[in-house]
Amino acid sequence: MPYKPMDPSVYKHYIKHVGWSLKKGSIDWKLVDENNRFVCTIKINHSKQSKAEVAASSVRKTQKEFEERGWTWPPQKK
Repeated sequence: MPYKPMDPSVYKHYIKHVGWSLKKGSIDWKLVDENNRFVCTIKINHSKQSKAEVAASSVRKTQKEFEERGWTWPPQKK
């Protein structure tokens, strides 16, 4: 399944749904879980011509972390 870049506001909504958050690192963003433990790094691409977007590789890493925990990506309301 090919991965597509995602709008940062949608991405943040998805991770907030499970209690995770993004913290600014020196270059990239750090994805941390509900206990403030580091999960992985997230790239948010932006340029003058296009709007910001979460890189497809970062979406793939997030999905992998969700699947390791037995969760579905994107998370659904219960």
